[in-house]
Amino acid sequence: MKKIKGFTLIETLVAIVIGAISVAAISYSYIFFNNTYQKITDKAKMSQAGRSSLQLIAKDLRNAGYKNINYEAATGQTWDRWIEKIDAHVEKGDKLRIWYNTSAMDRLEVSYYLKKDSSGETYLVRELIENPVRNPVKFQPKTIVSKATDFQVFFNDQNGNRVNNVTIGSANQSKVHTAEVYITVRSPNELLKNPISFEMLNGGAAGNFTKSDKYLRETFYISVYLRNVVKL
Repeated sequence: MKKIKGFTLIETLVAIVIGAISVAAISYSYIFFNNTYQKITDKAKMSQAGRSSLQLIAKDLRNAGYKNINYEAATGQTWDRWIEKIDAHVEKGDKLRIWYNTSAMDRLEVSYYLKKDSSGETYLVRELIENPVRNPVKFQPKTIVSKATDFQVFFNDQNGNRVNNVTIGSANQSKVHTAEVYITVRSPNELLKNPISFEMLNGGAAGNFTKSDKYLRETFYISVYLRNVVKL
């Protein structure tokens, strides 16, 4: 009879150990590379959302205060509004309002602010109102950043000093030389192993506040020269 050889108990145990180590290494590599890919994807989404929204806001800020020379005569409306900031509107973020003419008969009001849904998620929206004083037509707010956690606006005069209390009809509107806009964008997924604390800054009476979670955040910034406001 032929003698059939098989694995000994020691050889079997060694094979099992080596196989377990190989599976663990492959699993760890998969998890590591998957997390890395997720971070890169989320950062790209954050960067795209932050930069594209700032470009849109900057365009409206450059139009802020643009007045058609025939507007008051054509409509009988006083030209008393071109830019405004409201502190601590939602989640202690600011609300930015901008007005400018689109024709001798029409004026547009553009607002940017954080909005909160039923789940508590905040997002940055852009809201349009045509002819806000005369026959207003209000459009539904459009989301421009779906994971925005903070929105801050600061106005400076020509010497770089802060201009506060910029409201409709106030003389401070004409003192604004530049506008600084900060948007904090949150990652769609939790990317951090442990929660970290971060502080949101607010220049108004509400002050600063702190949160803690596992989401990654990045703040985007732009400074815009208000070419139409400073000429008023």
